[in-house]
Amino acid sequence: MSTQDLSADTEVVLLLCGRFGGEKQETYQPLSTKEYGELARWLKALALRPFDLLTDTGRVALSSIQDARLERKRVEFLLGRGTAMALALERWARGGLWVLSRGDVEFPQRLKRQLKHAAPPLLYGAGDKALLDKGGLAIIGSRDASESALSYTRGLAARCANDDLAVVSGGARGVDAAAMQGATEAGGCCIGVLASDLLKTSVNRQNRIGLQEGRLVLVSPFYPEAGFNAGNAMGRNRYIYTLADQALVIDSALRSGGTWEGAVENLKHGWVPLYVRTPGEGAGNAALVAEGALPLTLAPDSTDSLIGIFGARAVDQPLSDSDIANVQQSFLAPDSGALAEAVPAESLPVAVQEELPTPSRPEELEVQPTVATDLLAVSAVEDSSDATGTMIEESSAVEQPVSVGNSGFALDMYADFSAKLVPLLRGGALSEEEISTLLCIEKSQAKAWLKRASEAGFVEKLKKPVRFALGNQGSLC
Repeated sequence: MSTQDLSADTEVVLLLCGRFGGEKQETYQPLSTKEYGELARWLKALALRPFDLLTDTGRVALSSIQDARLERKRVEFLLGRGTAMALALERWARGGLWVLSRGDVEFPQRLKRQLKHAAPPLLYGAGDKALLDKGGLAIIGSRDASESALSYTRGLAARCANDDLAVVSGGARGVDAAAMQGATEAGGCCIGVLASDLLKTSVNRQNRIGLQEGRLVLVSPFYPEAGFNAGNAMGRNRYIYTLADQALVIDSALRSGGTWEGAVENLKHGWVPLYVRTPGEGAGNAALVAEGALPLTLAPDSTDSLIGIFGARAVDQPLSDSDIANVQQSFLAPDSGALAEAVPAESLPVAVQEELPTPSRPEELEVQPTVATDLLAVSAVEDSSDATGTMIEESSAVEQPVSVGNSGFALDMYADFSAKLVPLLRGGALSEEEISTLLCIEKSQAKAWLKRASEAGFVEKLKKPVRFALGNQGSLC
């Protein structure tokens, strides 16, 4: 890997945010995720991209970099680290690593949709990048789990492989390692989100087999040569959850440790439905159910298909309480009553959009009914510097694809709706009722599709009165 293997923007983001070794002795430190968010807002205001910082225009613009709460000398110093970056890229290339920034097409859209401004500026990895948007079941648990818990985990992960359900985990010893082992040994797909030693792990003989066969992808938002760090271990939890469709806690300590903190953070922000093995051996299992998680009483020798419980879902279609109840009811603990409601995150204002490739034109989508309409989505970056979640709104009907003739492919009418909505909203914001009337569709269907388009960033929901306008379709970092 060299600078030629990076996109122009990624090269600059790596200079600004990347670590190449020896930074502790440097005068200036790389930008944090929060600081890069400030820089992104500043670049957007000036209609610039990261790569422009290496041009004459960008160098002139740096005179106002204080507007991004950054020091010009620091930014110029970071941009001048080309030699250190080249040496690091050479080391990483020998381990088969790649680097993505938020503006790259292959950067996982799940992270951008779920985390928005808190998505990492850089993602380092090895293996098939396409697996990063496969979703699947996140299997999480203690490093010190019992042998019976580890056996349960390996068995469950193997069943995921048999049901073509990818496993997402953290690569640490204990439950994480058991989950990844069970999935890969059964021939399934696995996503490992590492907090440390990505370079070392990527050249591990056992991992190389899965990487080469395209069944394993290892990723980390941290320096690929970093050793273990408790802060990084806690920080990567959100990436495990947001790369999955559902999550299952095997065992958790009570109100302490990474498993507990990650589970509570997920419940707070409502990223994915959270299940907890019930009864479990961890003291925190019952407490997590009390916090809003769903109890799962799936026996190790059960022959039930996991798809009915942990089946993949579109990331922009959150499960409603009734949906969860339907797929989970038979697996609830015998004394369970109504499902506890997950704690939603606070709703946050939209400020800055992430950098994405030029969205597909609506007319292109009309002649390609099987293309995922999420390509239209532009992930919004939020103003808040702390909260990372978005509120799960009141559920609405989820449209089902319609089979066309005998061809077997599905036609998602949302694509047609999106195509017709663009010219409609170019004339100005419209209410839900106005849109349903003009497009001759039921108000309930308009509500469902507008919710989907709003969550994807394709349209913006205005208030007082409630109306819908086109989202910003431009690109940024």
